[in-house]
Amino acid sequence: MTLVDLTHPLWAGMPKIPILPEVERHQITSIAEGAPMDISSITLALHVGTHVDAPSHVVAGGAAIDEIPVERFSGRAVVSRVDRRPGEEITVEDVLAGGPAPEPGEFLLVATGWDDRFTSPEYGDHPSLAPELAEWAVERGVPFVGVDLITPDLPVHRRGPGFDFPVHRTLLGNDVLIAENLTGLAALGGRRVRLLAFPLAIRGGDAGPARVLAETEEPGTEEPGTAETEKSGTGTGETP
Repeated sequence: MTLVDLTHPLWAGMPKIPILPEVERHQITSIAEGAPMDISSITLALHVGTHVDAPSHVVAGGAAIDEIPVERFSGRAVVSRVDRRPGEEITVEDVLAGGPAPEPGEFLLVATGWDDRFTSPEYGDHPSLAPELAEWAVERGVPFVGVDLITPDLPVHRRGPGFDFPVHRTLLGNDVLIAENLTGLAALGGRRVRLLAFPLAIRGGDAGPARVLAETEEPGTEEPGTAETEKSGTGTGETP
């Protein structure tokens, strides 16, 4: 088995959505200045970088990140590779064309390749998940959705008056967790992997910064479940 890191590192001044404060890092003690050890601190909003959203992010009284059972952050996942432009919606048909259909209980990871733009202004103008796709994921029994985007909803500058974050509300409102700002998904497109996405257990947190990994077979070998998917006829782009 091989572990693939799907996590953006954290650093001072890193990209973020406009409403969030800058990420700052402070050196408290330094070996170079005669201290016996290096100690530093970091200040960041919980929705910067690779992280997992908790239901309390959009649901009053919803579960906070430390209240979610740890088993919820690990599971078999389908990686669907899609190709959409800024402002375009990613549909159910796109997801089914880009990988095998997730079975009930399987995670869904949507790979757009947008992570290549992470340090560019272009990162903020991205495709988004169609609200109908979020509804389909809920109906399908998908417990976790991950994207290589800053948000699965519309980009900030494309939102009209009264925008209410329909993708977030549909998913988190139905206890479907969301991982944002993943990286490296495109290379796994069309495959099944095991996702390990463990956020920091921040008491009362509406999200948690996370180290997210995909566990895969060695290149050229079959992912668990692939043969069964092909035999059943799913993953062909047809709605099951």
